[in-house]
Amino acid sequence: MRLNRLDLTRYGKFTDHVIDFGSPSDGKPDLHIVYGPNEAGKSTLFNGWLDLLFGIGAQSSYNFLHPYPTMRIGASIDIDGETREFVRIKRPQNSLFDGRDQQIPETSLLAGLGGLGRDGYRTMFSLDDETLEQGGESILASRGDLGELLFSASAGLGDLSQQLGKIRTETDTFYKYRSRSGQLAGLKSELTELKAERDRIDTQASRYAQLTKGLEEASARHVEASTERRRVSARLAAINRLLAALPRLGELDRLHQQIEPLSGLPDVAPDWRGQIGRLRDDDATLEASRSALNDEIERLTTELDASAVDDQILALQGRINDLDRLRTRHDTAEQDLPERRLALGRMEGHIEQLLARLGQSGKAENVLLDTARTAALRELIDTRSSLDVRLAAARKEAADAKAACDEARAQLESVGGNGADTTSERRPAQIAALTETLTAVRNDDHRLRKQAAERAIGPAKDKCAARLQALAPWLGDISDLSAMRPPSATTLRGWKTDLEATARDFEKAEADIGRLTQSLRRNEAEAGAIAQSRALLSTGEIEALRAARDAAWAQHASVLDAATAKAFEAAMQAYDAAADKRAAHQADVAKLNELSVQIAITRSELEGATTAKTTIETSRANLLDQIVAVLADLSEKLPTDMHHDALESWLGLRELALEADQELRARVSERDIATQDQKAATDRLLKALAPLGVEASDAEDFDVLIAQAQDLVSRETRLDAQRQIVATQERMLKTRQLELRTAEDELQAWLLAWKTACSGSWFGQSDRAATAAEVREALPLLTELGTAIHDRTGLADRVAKMERDQADYAAALADIARDAGIDPTEVPVSALARQLSERLAGAQTAQSRHDTLTAQIEAAVERQRAQSEAHAAHSARKTEMLTALNAETLTEAALCVDRALERKALAERVDEIRDQIRASLDAASYEEAQAQLEASEPASLNAEKLELEATLETLDADVQELYAARTRATADLNAVGGDDAVARIEQQRKTILLAITEGAERYLKLSAGIIAMEQALTLYRERHRSSMMARASDAVRIISRGRYTGLASQPDKDRELLIALQNDGSSKQAAEMSKGARFQLYLALRVAGYHEFAETRQTVPFIADDIMETFDDFRAEETFRLFAEMAGVGQVIYLTHHKHLCDIAKSVCPDVKIHELTA
Repeated sequence: MRLNRLDLTRYGKFTDHVIDFGSPSDGKPDLHIVYGPNEAGKSTLFNGWLDLLFGIGAQSSYNFLHPYPTMRIGASIDIDGETREFVRIKRPQNSLFDGRDQQIPETSLLAGLGGLGRDGYRTMFSLDDETLEQGGESILASRGDLGELLFSASAGLGDLSQQLGKIRTETDTFYKYRSRSGQLAGLKSELTELKAERDRIDTQASRYAQLTKGLEEASARHVEASTERRRVSARLAAINRLLAALPRLGELDRLHQQIEPLSGLPDVAPDWRGQIGRLRDDDATLEASRSALNDEIERLTTELDASAVDDQILALQGRINDLDRLRTRHDTAEQDLPERRLALGRMEGHIEQLLARLGQSGKAENVLLDTARTAALRELIDTRSSLDVRLAAARKEAADAKAACDEARAQLESVGGNGADTTSERRPAQIAALTETLTAVRNDDHRLRKQAAERAIGPAKDKCAARLQALAPWLGDISDLSAMRPPSATTLRGWKTDLEATARDFEKAEADIGRLTQSLRRNEAEAGAIAQSRALLSTGEIEALRAARDAAWAQHASVLDAATAKAFEAAMQAYDAAADKRAAHQADVAKLNELSVQIAITRSELEGATTAKTTIETSRANLLDQIVAVLADLSEKLPTDMHHDALESWLGLRELALEADQELRARVSERDIATQDQKAATDRLLKALAPLGVEASDAEDFDVLIAQAQDLVSRETRLDAQRQIVATQERMLKTRQLELRTAEDELQAWLLAWKTACSGSWFGQSDRAATAAEVREALPLLTELGTAIHDRTGLADRVAKMERDQADYAAALADIARDAGIDPTEVPVSALARQLSERLAGAQTAQSRHDTLTAQIEAAVERQRAQSEAHAAHSARKTEMLTALNAETLTEAALCVDRALERKALAERVDEIRDQIRASLDAASYEEAQAQLEASEPASLNAEKLELEATLETLDADVQELYAARTRATADLNAVGGDDAVARIEQQRKTILLAITEGAERYLKLSAGIIAMEQALTLYRERHRSSMMARASDAVRIISRGRYTGLASQPDKDRELLIALQNDGSSKQAAEMSKGARFQLYLALRVAGYHEFAETRQTVPFIADDIMETFDDFRAEETFRLFAEMAGVGQVIYLTHHKHLCDIAKSVCPDVKIHELTA
């Protein structure tokens, strides 16, 4: 993508402003500098470009001159080799149009950005003081990590390290290995506390059931007592209502007695009382108004008959009014005519003066010129002024161009050239080949790779030797280690697992033997103690006595003599005595039998444990023999009694030693490859220098060869530039000489046109044609003369019209006077007009009075009719009221109304008392309530009331006591966790487990993301290290003007650090550089990142906004050199308000295009 033209039609401070970047020139850098003072609109330009690409925001700050609906931006952009016109307006959506104002989709513009958004474009393809400083801080934050720095530079992400740090902090906050703090540890602690709390408040089911039953019984007794209390309270309330309602019956009787005398009165409305009062008032009012109206009508009629009207003058009223317009014009003419006649005389004198100044006489209209001739003379006069200036400028520019051309030829000869250049045709191609070779050799990083490899070989050798020494007591070299065939990791893990298992089994067998031996001894001791304390025989001994008894009986039964009988008796007595003793101590016997069984079982288990121990010892010995055999096969120098853990550790050290050897071999290989690359670069340079006559050998220093090549290229570049300057000055000289001849030809053409223009007027009638100066002075006088003639004609016409107005007014006034019976011949005009006006005014006054009296009479008659209608309606209402109340007068009617209203109030009071009685007794009707009251005896009700009050007092005490018992039972049940406390604890436990699950999932996601990001940075570092490091090294060397010779990488555990190499041979880590040096390093990395981006994707315009305010002129010059290289692959735009930077840019890149903005 390339920006050809930006149209700030209506945006910010700009109106119809265009910045034309032109088309790119083949083979030349596409570098542009937009220069303008402060507040000229550089930031507006950049934001306008972004708004064109991505749309004008909803709250844009650039509407201070043009409101939102009128904002408009346009541009001409190259996308994929096609030039397209785009227009953007302020609209929430569908705001992109093409050059024909046809709406187009956003993808047609965003396709050239490769999917970049607004933030992505600002981050990757713009640079200002703020982002430069943030980039320097990111170098410090990443601690020089090469992968992060390369990725940050190419992607423009200055805060990558801070973001990774924040993610690591978040994961460590949740869980950190071997840390006692963290969210996970806190949640596990809460789980432990909840378990202890649950164990404390939970209890056995039997205890809980007992407490629940007690609570139910207490609640039932409380409910029973409360129900009885409510029943007694309800009956007591009913008695109280009956006792309160009984006295109201007497009040009803008294009201009925008061209503009885008033029962014959008619029903009246409450407002009748007011109506009767108004009827009495209207009687007097209507009578008085009727008399007054009669008197008024009589008086007005008499006055009307006495008035008189002048109808003759009133008939002429319209014509008299029409005289006002003529009279005004007559009066105006009478005042203005003297002044107008004087002004006409002055204008005649002014015209004579103008003719005298022009040197003419006769009729003034003949001196005037037509419009076309006047315009032609004015145009020729204006053209002569600019023609004189152009002719003088053309003569000066032709002389200056001749001097500049001579100077350029002299300078070309001074640098070794001449006018007839005989340079070989092949030499430019040879110089171009040398330049290409020189650039390629400079971009090659073989020297940095060789230096880095040589510096790394020593530490690699030391590292390898140290790791071989760490294998003691084994002694040998790397070849011995490589020849070994160690057991696999699976085998080692199997050995370790088997040894740990046999050790655990052996310890368990020994523990079982000790436990069983102790149990056997305890059971045997307990059985012996029981037998000795009770002198009991064991079961075996009892069986022996029984067998002896049976044998003695068998002997006796066969012989039947005294000796066998005695022996049988003795055996039987012994057996019976033992059996009786065992029967007397049956519990001890049962215990003794149980111990006998336990002893037998324990002896069996002890034999099994002893056998298992022997088996385990055999297995362990076999496994150790297998390990010893493997050690013997592995190396004779290893001790055969090496523990398996020590063997595993030794094998790990062996792998580290082999890795160190591989690293050493890699560094040696890198040094050899770099040496070969340097030799190849030297040969390429010598091959490019040979055709140009430079004698050099491959034995010379590589830097000397580069310096010779650079001097040759620089000299040829200067010589070629001076040849181009000479050619340019020669073309300029020809152009200036052609412009001079053109100006002289235009002067001759003007003189001919002037003569032609003057010949058709009085300017050309004399022997000598008037000059341009004379005509320039005469034209304003001619204009003034034309105006004066026009004014004179207008004044003469105005005087004639005024005189005619005076005559018209006098004639019209005389006609009206004759029609009114007045002779106008002997009366002046002014007096005649005054006489007619006074007579008309008197007639109009009389007519007005006559009309007023007529209207008043008509109004009085109308009021008289209305008064008669009102009096008739009043009489009808009065008769109706007296008839209804059966009264003779209005006073009697008022008394009747008062008594009827009194009866109505008493009846309403009766209804109110009945409703109160019915409501208090909760009856369906008053008759039902009345029956209840009539059936009630006050004495019995009072007795029952006293009895119920005593009962209620007793029930109150019972209810309070039972409520307290239920409360205690509830508290006892709650105290043992019978409520939902356990459920709430379980809910809290589940919530904590859910929080642990969610936290663990996020921890695993973030940890996996960190690992993935670190691996991605490692891959990015490995993929882009070579090309970006080479470009960044050159950029650092150029910006620092050789203070830093390049960049290198240094392995550090599982990452690589960025190292800056100084010209004195020392080095610094990137994080240890000064603040300004870090800024320069970040700029160099961004330059390398842009080139890396341009190799794989379509470029987009890169914009930098005054990033060199703190740079000195030397570093600014080198920075522009880097920008010129960037402009070779894509468009680069630099915004600045420093004029001297434009000069520096021109010196570095003569093809730079500078665009100026005005404040």
